[in-house]
Amino acid sequence: MWDLLITLGTSVFIPALLPTVLDSRTYIPRKTSAASVLGLFVVVVGLFGSGLVFSGFISSAVTGLWIFIFLFRGREPAQPVELAE
Repeated sequence: MWDLLITLGTSVFIPALLPTVLDSRTYIPRKTSAASVLGLFVVVVGLFGSGLVFSGFISSAVTGLWIFIFLFRGREPAQPVELAE
C-alpha cells in the first residue's frame, strides 16, 4: 500500500522535469540540482532499505533526471552577442 502511494506521488516529478531536461536553453544552478541529487539519493537508500522497491526505482529515475540536469543544465546558456552600432 505505502509503496504504491509513494510510487504514484514520486512519479509526478518525471513529467514535471521533462521540460527542463529537453530544453537546452534551460539553466538550473548547480547548487540547486546538487542538493536535489543528494537529497533524493538519501531517500532512495531509505526506500530500498525499507523494502519499498517500486518507489525506490521511481525515485532512482527522478534522481537520474536530476543528475542529467546537474551535468547538462548547470551552465548558463551562451548570451547572444550584440553588435555595436
